[in-house]
Amino acid sequence: MAQLRPIWKVFCRDVNQTLQEHAMVSNNEAVLIGISGGPDSIALARVLICLASDRGLRLGLAHLNHGLRGADADQDQAFTRKFAAEFHLPFFGEHIDVSALADQTGTSVEEAGRNARYAFFTRVAGTHGFSRIATGHSKDDNAEQVLMGLLRGSGLRGLAGIPPIRENRFIRPLIDRSRSDILAFLDDLGQAYVLDDSNQDPAYLRNRIRNHLIPLLEKDYNPAVKQGLHRLSSMLYEEDRFLDDHAARAYEACLIKKKADAVFLSIQAIAGLHPALVPRVLRYSIQKVKSNLRQITHGHIRAIQHLLTRAEPGRHLDLPGRIRVYKSRHQVCFKKEAIPLRQLGRMQKQTGQRPPET
Repeated sequence: MAQLRPIWKVFCRDVNQTLQEHAMVSNNEAVLIGISGGPDSIALARVLICLASDRGLRLGLAHLNHGLRGADADQDQAFTRKFAAEFHLPFFGEHIDVSALADQTGTSVEEAGRNARYAFFTRVAGTHGFSRIATGHSKDDNAEQVLMGLLRGSGLRGLAGIPPIRENRFIRPLIDRSRSDILAFLDDLGQAYVLDDSNQDPAYLRNRIRNHLIPLLEKDYNPAVKQGLHRLSSMLYEEDRFLDDHAARAYEACLIKKKADAVFLSIQAIAGLHPALVPRVLRYSIQKVKSNLRQITHGHIRAIQHLLTRAEPGRHLDLPGRIRVYKSRHQVCFKKEAIPLRQLGRMQKQTGQRPPET
């Protein structure tokens, strides 16, 4: 009988296959690993350490203490720092008061923490020359994300879950590995990790999905529901990319002119697009002048469509981020204004200023 390969070797082989399949990292690249001390991020670090010599990777570890769990959070930071020292890896740690940040930005603690983490990782990577940023999202995380999107009524992008690679920088090498795979890998190595008690807090939707909804679905509907959701996510991810490619070309076909702070599109050209592409072209246009789509909702996109098809020329629509959408007879302009929109409205009313023209 052939001797079975150790679990850790199989795990490393499978993760390497994921890296290659999604072109996540090239040989000799520098990868910054976001590490919390939990099993997912520790497994991510160990598997990349395993692959680093063969692929010539330069690794570093980044840990953000959210200041939410007092002494427990400080112990997690100390654990990750010790882990970095054990494997002779550079460690970048920082502390932030996420609760105060949430109050300042008017977002949830969960969203504020996520934004702070990614901003921290991006800053460290830029300062220290890391071309990729790896996070420990797993197949289970992806299944949970799909269900969150479904419950919130998300579109195709939300149902596509967690992308394996985002912005050609953030990579998820464990996205095809289950939580049970990860725990078996760590057990096989005898590798310690820390557990975050807040993962049991039912105040967070993700925790309720993870600890209550998914076990119910597995018990009463489909024992392999997580695998099914992950498979659905993979298919929708590819379809979303396909539609995005078409939307980018459609945007160029509709484009009349672009400036640093504005883009002008042909209303007639937009009307000739397939209905599935119109919302994507509108989002693409907003992103061009806003640089992101934060706070832009499905309702905003529907309102723009209503402006184009039913409103009289000369009307406009205000969006978050100082974006104003102007409709003229033959074109629509997406413009990022230099001053708050309420102030702009008063000025335009006083001066009789006309909408931007090409």
